[in-house]
Amino acid sequence: MECFETLTGETVDVDKSAIAEALKRFAAAELKQAIPVEALVKAHQLPVLGPVQEYRESLASIEQGSPDDCVGTLVGSGSSLKESHDRLLNIAKSLDETGLAVIRQARAAADQMWPQLQSRGQVEYATPAADIATWLAAEDCFDDMPKIKSATNQVEQAYQGLYQQAHSDRTAQFATAVDKIKGRNEWSQVPENMREAVLSPLVARCCSELELPPGSMVCRRCKATVGQMESDLAALGGLFAQVVAHIQKLTTPPEVKVQRVRIADFFNDAMDDEDQVKQAIARLQDHLLKLLDEGVKIVVE
Repeated sequence: MECFETLTGETVDVDKSAIAEALKRFAAAELKQAIPVEALVKAHQLPVLGPVQEYRESLASIEQGSPDDCVGTLVGSGSSLKESHDRLLNIAKSLDETGLAVIRQARAAADQMWPQLQSRGQVEYATPAADIATWLAAEDCFDDMPKIKSATNQVEQAYQGLYQQAHSDRTAQFATAVDKIKGRNEWSQVPENMREAVLSPLVARCCSELELPPGSMVCRRCKATVGQMESDLAALGGLFAQVVAHIQKLTTPPEVKVQRVRIADFFNDAMDDEDQVKQAIARLQDHLLKLLDEGVKIVVE
């Protein structure tokens, strides 16, 4: 029968029972493929669930139908079954590890990477990000896999550049801070067994080897987000001061009082003339000299 041959590529005797039996065998074989494909589609929340479910239900009906029902289905819906069969093959082929990786990377690019770029003014990637979202929401998304991959690469490369810069800046500045600590006179007085703990607030933010695989939002080694790295840089001054204070505490005799003085406390108002600058410096000087007279060890921040 021509309809059966078109659907399956096989021949069958022109007999109702033979046709029904062959169609049922075809439906059973198709169901074995359709059920795991449907599970994958559900698991990855892909927009082709409806067509896959409809095809699976049609196959189940064929399996349970009478010979008359099977022949009627083949005659009335043979072309649509063929289309559904071809679509299932395309979906199954696209849902291999490579295809799933493309989908995961595309979602990461549109849902996570693009907002990071947008919030930092890189709006030129709005179009590829929007295209990814549109294609991933369409029932024919598997027909657009090359386009999805191309747009994903654009967004991902921009994000990797953003991340690499932030990662490099943080590592460089915190490494410089560590060197400054080690260059201080008091550093030689810090017990060897305590040095690692003293430097840990700074060293923990020095990730010298970036590992950012495709589709990843963070380095595998330090796991810091772009926002976290920016926050770390903003907090560097405070972290540096904490380490200095820790060193002072370790290296100063118990009987000596230590006091931290924040320069900003003496220059907290806007200044627009020379007298204001001199007055602020004088207040700072008087305060420091007073502390020295009291035998206080001063830590300036």
